[in-house]
Amino acid sequence: MLDLPVDRPRASCRSANESRTPILLDAPLARSLKKLATEHDLDLSMVVMTSWGAVLAHLSSQDDIVIEYHHSGSGGLGSNEQTDDILPLRLDLSGEPNTSQLLQRVQKLASRSTGRRGFPLDSIAEIACSPLFQVAFRWDNQVSLHSLAPLHVDLELQLQELDNEVVGNMLYSSDLFNLDTINRHVGYLYSMLQTMAADVDRPIMSVNLLSQAERDLVLAEWNDTRHEYPIHLCIHNLFEQQVERTPQATALVFNGQSLTYVELNQRANRLARHLISLGVQPDSLVAICVERSLAMIIGLLAILKAGGAYIPLDPTYASDRLRDILVSASPSILVADEPGMQILGAVAMSSLTVVNPDTVVDTDNKAKR
Repeated sequence: MLDLPVDRPRASCRSANESRTPILLDAPLARSLKKLATEHDLDLSMVVMTSWGAVLAHLSSQDDIVIEYHHSGSGGLGSNEQTDDILPLRLDLSGEPNTSQLLQRVQKLASRSTGRRGFPLDSIAEIACSPLFQVAFRWDNQVSLHSLAPLHVDLELQLQELDNEVVGNMLYSSDLFNLDTINRHVGYLYSMLQTMAADVDRPIMSVNLLSQAERDLVLAEWNDTRHEYPIHLCIHNLFEQQVERTPQATALVFNGQSLTYVELNQRANRLARHLISLGVQPDSLVAICVERSLAMIIGLLAILKAGGAYIPLDPTYASDRLRDILVSASPSILVADEPGMQILGAVAMSSLTVVNPDTVVDTDNKAKR
């Protein structure tokens, strides 16, 4: 079952809404591919079909690809005679084969399939509401491609050899794909064909299909996440600015519980005032051992608001490791919930002032930020 990314989810049944984008493999590339086909005792159409299967493997991250193969004209499945082949071909890309190894697999597949001609995957009526993603490859040197009726599958690559070039179209369901997506797929096909013809020893799945423009987009533009922040403000100051902007917006969600920005700020302030009353001041070290919860975020913010620096202790770590960290850092105050206290143990906490963020009561009733 091919799991190919689409621009829109499929309706329950396929529609006849199809579009096409042209494909041209120029004469030099066609000659290189013919030479590659001859070296592996294959027809040109099988090499191009294999390349498209490799592109589908890249796009779907699958190594088992089934393509409905249609061939009319000379050549086809290991034959130089006039043929009319229709059958599903299963491409095995497991084990990271290179071009030569994959084409050898296809040659064996073609030789085994010569007696199985004339059996399509299903009739059009049967596949119309199938959940399977259907792809077809059609090579026809007998008639104009424009006269061929579409198969109404999700993707159909139609090609023929004409004047020493390979020309055709990529037909696609416009309900599933946008034109720019299909144009990228066609670009990937060009890249795969050129690489296969130039370097038969290169592993198929290591071929870089992205154009330079697309590589720049993915690696540079989409990764350009720089954002200018005020250098004189700390993270808790920026958080307080957000509280002012969106006090009633949801700030935290965990296990069905949620806090708005103003609620989170109030709870963090309550704990911060308590920590200050215990002697926390700028640059004080405060350990925090709290399970992943709302209380963990409240505790971290409170320590920062009080001016301290937090020492995170993950309660899923081994007790000995956590105790070693406490000894090395030597904080005087520990923020810990019940699971955190249990994992650390009474001995490790005996010299510390322990604050449970779930039980702190605000003794200051004034509305403070």
